[in-house]
Amino acid sequence: MRPTTRPESPVRSRHRREDPLPLRSTSPAPSTPNATPDTPATRSRHRLEKAPSGHRPLIWLAGAAATASLCFGLFVPLSSQASPGAAAGASAPLAVSRPVPASVAPAVPVVAGSPVIYSAVSAGDGGSAGPVTGGTIVSVTGSGLAGVSGVSFGGNAGTVLSATDTTVTISTPASTDYGTGSVPVSLVDGTGAVVPVASTPANAANAAAQAATAAAAAKSSSVASLSQAITPLADAAAPLVAPTPAPSSAPGALASTGTTAAETTAAVATPSVSALTFQYVPDPRITAQVDYVRAHWSSYNSAVYGSIGGNDCVNFTSQSLIARGWTMDAEWSYNATGAGYSTAWSSSTAFAAYLAAHPERATPLAAGQSDRVKVGDIVQFDWDRSGDKDHTGIVTRVVKDSSGTHVYYAGHTEDSLDKSVEESLANTGGTVSYWSVA
Repeated sequence: MRPTTRPESPVRSRHRREDPLPLRSTSPAPSTPNATPDTPATRSRHRLEKAPSGHRPLIWLAGAAATASLCFGLFVPLSSQASPGAAAGASAPLAVSRPVPASVAPAVPVVAGSPVIYSAVSAGDGGSAGPVTGGTIVSVTGSGLAGVSGVSFGGNAGTVLSATDTTVTISTPASTDYGTGSVPVSLVDGTGAVVPVASTPANAANAAAQAATAAAAAKSSSVASLSQAITPLADAAAPLVAPTPAPSSAPGALASTGTTAAETTAAVATPSVSALTFQYVPDPRITAQVDYVRAHWSSYNSAVYGSIGGNDCVNFTSQSLIARGWTMDAEWSYNATGAGYSTAWSSSTAFAAYLAAHPERATPLAAGQSDRVKVGDIVQFDWDRSGDKDHTGIVTRVVKDSSGTHVYYAGHTEDSLDKSVEESLANTGGTVSYWSVA
């Protein structure tokens, strides 16, 4: 038997790159009586598969994700009217514009969060002000603030009470020399870098919204490009191209501006820097106390409180505290028509014991805490280092400079105003202690 041979036909593998796709005319193909489906001239590596009746296959799209692949088969109904010039039972190949697979789209870099402040310094009443004596509890809000480790008010260190990712709570220091007015405020992180501030407090909501929009845009960019590429076409014979996204006025609309998600995220994470401020205002209690001291340091108010010859320092200090708003009690009092002065009202040592028993009125400052002394506090001296208190005065001035904290006071007996504590210690060789008045 003669072996059956089959004429060699061109390679028909649609996966072989060396076999170029022959150009095909859009005009009807001439009738070829002897042509068969296997005739090379009518074969193509892009031959469309048969589709269900009434539908024409459009395209198979494959997009590779990070861990899985997604494959879509999309069919659209055939028009009831055949395309002009098309041969019955034959279709011209679709002109296809291939979308870039999601798996090869450039990755959107993620900008790491950095600390930023969105609000002004805010006190409990909603303002940005407090007394010159310090101790006002204030807060700032933002993002990434958990690492805040320090704060400065006009060069004076405040106390960071707590720091979370969104809120820093602070106790203000006394103002320099207890002056009033606005001072700059700055927060620093653990590395000592100043935390940037949004351009205005009103940008807080906008900055947060933009950050959320940019993050969402970066996350969904590959999904959006794929969904745009497979949008059904009204005319099945039209080329399959991805539609151009419509411009959007919403925050973070990246396609209309040409701005990448990374650039938008970076812009949000690095806002313009502007200064935080805090307004120091007089404390009416301290103002009343110091005004009384300045009025009577050398002109005794004997008509109201009498005087104690040679030992009037605690009597004068007690008078200033009444002007500040304190009220007398059974231990600390003066009665011009009765028992006169209580021991705590007239003796420095007894007065120190009284304050120690009433922390709601004053608390002691340990050695080395002179930087926490404020105007209106109490200063006491032990001239002979015996342990007893020999002299008491009222702090009237505090100056902080590069050499340290310098405290000045007023008192009776040795009548003085704004006298230097350092000078008094140098003259006597004694010791000093302070009481921080609430």
